[in-house]
Amino acid sequence: MATSKYSYHFWFAWKCIQRNIGRNFFIGFSVSLAVISAVWVVAFFDGFNRQIEDAVVQTNTGHFQIQDPLYSQAADASKPLSFTAMNVENLPALGVSPELVLDANILTPEGAASLIVLGIRPQMHKKVVPLDQNIYAGAFLREDDQAGVMIGKELARIFKFTVGDNLTLNYQDKDGELRSENLSIRGIFHYSSLGFEKRYIYISQRTWQQLFLNQTSEETLFNRIVLKTHGLAPEPSIRARFKDSPVVVKTWKEVNPEISMVVEFQNSLTNFFLLIIGLTVTMTILTPVRMLWQERFKEIKMMRVIGIPNKSVWLIGMFEALLMVLTAGVTSSLLLVLIVGSQAYNGIDFRFLNKGVAVERAGIKLPEVVYPRLTLDQLGLTFLFVLVVLGLSYLWSIRQTLKELKQEAQ
Repeated sequence: MATSKYSYHFWFAWKCIQRNIGRNFFIGFSVSLAVISAVWVVAFFDGFNRQIEDAVVQTNTGHFQIQDPLYSQAADASKPLSFTAMNVENLPALGVSPELVLDANILTPEGAASLIVLGIRPQMHKKVVPLDQNIYAGAFLREDDQAGVMIGKELARIFKFTVGDNLTLNYQDKDGELRSENLSIRGIFHYSSLGFEKRYIYISQRTWQQLFLNQTSEETLFNRIVLKTHGLAPEPSIRARFKDSPVVVKTWKEVNPEISMVVEFQNSLTNFFLLIIGLTVTMTILTPVRMLWQERFKEIKMMRVIGIPNKSVWLIGMFEALLMVLTAGVTSSLLLVLIVGSQAYNGIDFRFLNKGVAVERAGIKLPEVVYPRLTLDQLGLTFLFVLVVLGLSYLWSIRQTLKELKQEAQ
């Protein structure tokens, strides 16, 4: 019996929507358009921020870094730690690269440049940054390479280096003595941004130890261990793993705070935009919904006369709101999948804004073609947005209509 009663109210609500099809179409279309605009902005910035994060991670930063305390506090590389003594097995990481970091510079007739020299284990490093797949000339470093160096294409262009040339590196060793060393250029990589290609050069762990520590050993040392993971989600487990260790765990946001602030600002701006859109659409939809129920004042009054209680009016109104939510929500979701899905595949090209000139900030190349990212969370946000806007509008309108009926009866 109860099922029959609810079915009656449901179909009555559906007939009411059909009877006012023009106004209900306007209400549903307005809500759908607002939702599509709002969620598209979320998808756009989600994709943009993801591309920025990938760009930072790929500039030898990684999602996480496990740093020697001295290096973490003062970039002091004089006492590197043993990688073999670190418990890095079963970490939720796609790649692990123990690295030794050395500040150096070169001085040539073409000019001078400050460099970051990274001593790496080539076979481990290629799982973190795919430089081996982006060799412009020459070859990738070998594990047993001695006195060899791999440089970026931009550095080679500025200083007119080619494979086989000698690069004279000026630096301070662990005792603070100024030294110069000739390294043979084994390969030239073309990857990431111009700033990355100009500043970072790579040598083997053995070469680094010989240059800086004046010794070589089979042991793998590190100032930092770069981890590539599936985003920042594993942060709690990684921090818990090294909680009792002297090392310092940092995320890419802590290593590159400038870009982190850009991402946080964009997220805050997106949330503010959603709030403004929500308030604006609610105020816009409230009026036509209120007018819709105001026009049904005499109808509801007649229902009261024949003995239909307020509870039934509320049930009809809620079923009507539910049908509108489902209609607008499904329509918005389908259109979002079509629009954002197409843009996620083809991208949105902004290269015309800067005439093809790459824009770099804090050492990374900002995306020129943005690929929006649509997720299930955003589709959930779509239905929540529609539910809140239409739900509040119908609740307020029904309440006001019943309140007016009560006042007239008195």
